[in-house]
Amino acid sequence: MNKKLRVLIDTDVFLIDLRYTRDSKYSKNRHFLEQIKKGKLVGWTTIYNIMEICGILSFNLNPHRLQELFIGFAAQFNVRVLFPKAKEKDGRVFFIPAEILEIMKLKLSFGDALIADIAQKYSRRLDFFVTWNAVHFKKKLSFKVLTPDKLPPSP
Repeated sequence: MNKKLRVLIDTDVFLIDLRYTRDSKYSKNRHFLEQIKKGKLVGWTTIYNIMEICGILSFNLNPHRLQELFIGFAAQFNVRVLFPKAKEKDGRVFFIPAEILEIMKLKLSFGDALIADIAQKYSRRLDFFVTWNAVHFKKKLSFKVLTPDKLPPSP
């Protein structure tokens, strides 16, 4: 049995699909997301990516549609969602500012640092980080960073 590639998908990939359908990368982006939807690749994203997407689209969606997007996001794109690991016995999840600051020292924005933090903590589950902004993350994660059109075929 062949092992499917496990990819963590960044915000920009979803935004092109949801909002920027005239983008020059749209068809390559759509092809990549179709591989996820069909189960040819195992897709992951983080809760921070979903929150970022909802924040950006909140200007164009009514409250009901925004809530539907948030609640149905994982099913719509056939992805699994990574959350920060619980730090307290009651299960509350949060980030530790000092840890995020260390990641920001690698020249990452706050949002990108939150995503990179989760990516590193779950890196054993992931083969690639997929983003159109690969240059922002290269050499900042312990696994490969690629654009959707550069992903190798599944084994």
